[in-house]
Amino acid sequence: MRMYAAFFFAISLVFPASAHAGAIAGDEASETRPVLVELFTSQGCGLCPDANRYLGELDQRENVFVLAFGVSYWDMYGWADTYARPEYVTRQRTYLPRLGLNRLYTPQFVVDGAINAPGWNEDKVSDAVDERLTAMPYTPEITIEDGPFGSFVVNIDGETPDEPLDVWLVSYAPGWATVEIQAGENAGTDMLHYNMVKSLNRIGSWEGGAAEFTGESYRDLGTMAIVQGANGGPVYGFAFAGEAETD
Repeated sequence: MRMYAAFFFAISLVFPASAHAGAIAGDEASETRPVLVELFTSQGCGLCPDANRYLGELDQRENVFVLAFGVSYWDMYGWADTYARPEYVTRQRTYLPRLGLNRLYTPQFVVDGAINAPGWNEDKVSDAVDERLTAMPYTPEITIEDGPFGSFVVNIDGETPDEPLDVWLVSYAPGWATVEIQAGENAGTDMLHYNMVKSLNRIGSWEGGAAEFTGESYRDLGTMAIVQGANGGPVYGFAFAGEAETD
């Protein structure tokens, strides 16, 4: 097997140099844990183009990594989002009770699975990132390896957490992409997108100690594993398949 570059939380961080301008490595990284920022966005939402652009700006911050999930509930207004999948809406819906919300909306930022921030309030999003950067929750050791028949193997080790943690395998299109929107509220807009998720699969539940999980992902896209509290809980850590993360 070939071992990929990955995060080792609370110990060290390893990033491919071309993959993420805001990443740091070595002893300095042990002082600040990485934060995952998720944006739920839609090509039919008038406020989402600005939120998409801001997501790309956030990715330039130290120890911050971002993902965008396209959702489909704006499709009824005349344009079917080209990135949306039902499982992304399910993920957003699962966050609602944990975040004290009673309805879905876009653009929505979810910071580390723990804080809700509306996409039109950049100050609130930035404050949420700052809060999570200093939260320093317990984090396991996570690595990703090549598995059989083109699969990926996610290895997790560490102390037993307070609750079982979900293990997710995510593929995403790194960097910027542009989609010409031809109908709906953003008709005529060349809409920018950043780090759009292309697949999302729950591959198991981790309850502490050394464990191995296997899942499928697209080899030509970025691939990462996310470990977080079950049913939309906080993010405890994430790791990349390093070669796939580069543009």
